[in-house]
Amino acid sequence: MKGAVRIVQVIPILVIMTGCTPAIDVGVPDYAAPSTSTPPPPVFSTRQTPTASEDPALITPTLPPPADLVPSSLIDEAKTDLAQRLSLAVDQIILLEASAVTWPDSSLGCPEEGMAYAQVLTPGYLIRLEAGAHQYEYHASRGTVFYCQNPSAPVPGVSPDV
Repeated sequence: MKGAVRIVQVIPILVIMTGCTPAIDVGVPDYAAPSTSTPPPPVFSTRQTPTASEDPALITPTLPPPADLVPSSLIDEAKTDLAQRLSLAVDQIILLEASAVTWPDSSLGCPEEGMAYAQVLTPGYLIRLEAGAHQYEYHASRGTVFYCQNPSAPVPGVSPDV
């Protein structure tokens, strides 16, 4: 019985010792070992980066087109109104600027004398047109466009939420 106890005590020691011994090389290649072959030469492309004339998608406009900023229906309405006021053809009206802006109050930057307006920042649009040598300013909200004879400036640096 004393011998059986001794074997039970020796087996865990043998298991521990065999786990700590180095592995035996059985001929499996070591993939991390440095290669003795010469690496392939780097591949260089002779293709140059396309220019804007080759790929129109590479052209970056300096200003977004007005239709991206202001609904085209508002621009058309302003042009039509000015053409009627001046007795001109619509194609004689030039769009100078169309932008989403924030007005300082509900007058949309065109207060009328004797009228009271809510003193809240109001999102809207500014449309500047030219006919002949004169410039005209139209102000708009989501669905209303009107000519503004004595315009005030929109609030600078405030992004409109239209």
